[in-house]
Amino acid sequence: MERSAPYLFVILLAIALPCFAQQDAVDLYNEGVQALNENRLDDAISFFTRAIRLDPRDHLALNNRGIAFKRKGLYSRAIQDYDRAIEIKPDYAFALANRGVARYHAGDLPGSVNDLSAAMKFGKRDSVIYATMGLVRGEMGDLDQAIKDLRQAITLNKKNAMALKALGSVYEKKGDLEKALESYVATLQVGRGGEEQKDIEEKIENLRNRRAEELYVEALENYRQGKDKQAVELWTKALKVDPTMVKALKDRGLTQYKMGQHKKAVEDFTTALEKDPLNAELYRIRADSYYRLKDAEKAQADYNRAIELNPKDAIAYNNRGLVYHEMNNLDQALQNYSKAISLDPHNPTFFENR
Repeated sequence: MERSAPYLFVILLAIALPCFAQQDAVDLYNEGVQALNENRLDDAISFFTRAIRLDPRDHLALNNRGIAFKRKGLYSRAIQDYDRAIEIKPDYAFALANRGVARYHAGDLPGSVNDLSAAMKFGKRDSVIYATMGLVRGEMGDLDQAIKDLRQAITLNKKNAMALKALGSVYEKKGDLEKALESYVATLQVGRGGEEQKDIEEKIENLRNRRAEELYVEALENYRQGKDKQAVELWTKALKVDPTMVKALKDRGLTQYKMGQHKKAVEDFTTALEKDPLNAELYRIRADSYYRLKDAEKAQADYNRAIELNPKDAIAYNNRGLVYHEMNNLDQALQNYSKAISLDPHNPTFFENR
């Protein structure tokens, strides 16, 4: 009887060992999860590796170690872990989704689409999956489907900056600069820092210039076709995109002058001069508007400034002559008409005025 006790202990110990091993694997897994949440990636990999050694079929540990590898940019290592997790549990949507993201980063676009589609099939339909699917389809050239996927990602998470930025990129590829701008501005609003924010700000500035120029050219074409109202509307849109566009202010003002809207013309020329205060032509055409508004004093002041900035502006001399003529200062009127003729002797209007 005295010798039976060690035998019994050995048996009990042998039975208990798997339980201790299982408990150790659970503890190691939990330590790994905590390290992963704290972004201590090397620690997480170590804990999950030890847990997997104790339980090689732990698909959760394999998936999470894959996440740690993916965050470190070790995509092939991550994919190997996801492969094993999916082999153990083929309907494991999380591993399928993660492998789809890793394959995207590794450059395997068709494989990424297959994995992400399978993850959706098994019920994982979150903002990250749709955003990644949109990124992949955008790079594959399926822009319309990419937009649908990215919009769905944003519907599920309005603060998904990755999806918003990608949507801007897709719209830019399609040539829809207005919607691209909206998406990039929204990306900044949800918060991006550092170099990425600087990159997006540069994109926005570039797109604003391009979109404003696009609208400006369209407005100019309408003006040439005699569609003054439509031209004004398009220049107004251009100025909403880029309020600093002096040529749009000038041409909208000239068109409004032509339409008899002299007060609005003055407003545009004044705003343009705030941005380009040494532009002689702007002073002259604002003076023309003041002349039409019967404000001789302001018209004269602007013609004086225009001539000061550009002494060879024959039209400014002629039009200042008109102001003096209206004021019955005929000597000054004659001097200005004569100066205009000396600068441009082929203009019959100057002779007629003199």
